[in-house]
Amino acid sequence: MSPSNSNMRLAAFLLLVILIIFSLEVQGLQAAVRPLRLLGTCIQLCTGDWDCNPGEHCVSNGCGHECAPATSPG
Repeated sequence: MSPSNSNMRLAAFLLLVILIIFSLEVQGLQAAVRPLRLLGTCIQLCTGDWDCNPGEHCVSNGCGHECAPATSPG
């Protein structure tokens, strides 16, 4: 095995390791910005705006209801 072939293999291996680490970091960041859903979306987390924090409304998520930030009209 020539020295340049060995260097190329090492560089390819290091690139692979860097890409895997970067992928894990991106996955961690994506999980951090996604809302936590322990029981799925078909649960009733609220029945009306009174169950939510100030500035939030109780909205349908297509299956259940959950509190979401209020949006301004328009």
